[in-house]
Amino acid sequence: MMAVLAILGVLGLFYLLTGLRQIDQWETALKFTLGKFSGRVEPGLTMILPGIQRLKRVDMRTRNRDLLRQMVITRDNVTTMVDAVVYYRVLDPEKAALAVENYEAAVKDRAKVVLRDVVGETPLDQLLAHREEIAAKVRTQVESVVNQWGLHVELIGLQDVQLPPQMQESLAKVAIAERDRKYVVIKSQADVESARNFAEAAEILTSSPGAMELRRFETLANLAQSGATKVIFDLAKPFDESQGHARKIAAATAEAAQDNVAPRPKPAAMQMHQAQAEYEAQAVAEAQAEAELARARRKL
Repeated sequence: MMAVLAILGVLGLFYLLTGLRQIDQWETALKFTLGKFSGRVEPGLTMILPGIQRLKRVDMRTRNRDLLRQMVITRDNVTTMVDAVVYYRVLDPEKAALAVENYEAAVKDRAKVVLRDVVGETPLDQLLAHREEIAAKVRTQVESVVNQWGLHVELIGLQDVQLPPQMQESLAKVAIAERDRKYVVIKSQADVESARNFAEAAEILTSSPGAMELRRFETLANLAQSGATKVIFDLAKPFDESQGHARKIAAATAEAAQDNVAPRPKPAAMQMHQAQAEYEAQAVAEAQAEAELARARRKL
């Protein structure tokens, strides 16, 4: 009799030991007794009655699932290949285990359906330019459904949007054309600003003969340093008189060219005035350039 009791005691102890279960920190377990939900088990060591009770573990960590690449047609009838990923986690393990058969597959399938619907209502240009907004719209619609299953969608990201080769070539041409257009606009604006600066510099020098004379001497000094050009100037002749002579020489040259008659050799005085006129034109150009440089420095 004692032997039988000892055997029964050993068997009972063995039965209880086989009912020990460990629940990890990131898990929550649901206990079912004879197939009926009987409570939630928190992380740690717990005991069940084998054959009568069982545990269903639910991972409470955030999970990410790739939605795989799928073909989607946009609102403007462009076929695209969209690759997305969904991040979700379980909020209510009881609902996740009892309300849906396989909540992992259910989340992925629902996200695919909503993604096709949203992309199908979106033009291609918005799909390429506003991925985050479209992904947020998909997440909101998926969340409204899976929330009933005790799940929470944290993020849905559009990883890649691929286009047919001919569509990629067309978009590349459009991008190049847009870049060229912006370049032309910027260059034209710079030309207008440069012309305005030159005009202001010329106006300043024209209205101030003294400044023009000073610029004249500076240019003469620069020419003297080069050593490669010989120029004869009449330093005693004022700027306004030299300018008048330059205009007369230019008019005579134009009249000779119009009559198709080779100009006669010019006397030494006329050569001197012509050289001085060329110098003064060069001085005006340099003064305009310096005025523009000074204006740019003031802006900086």
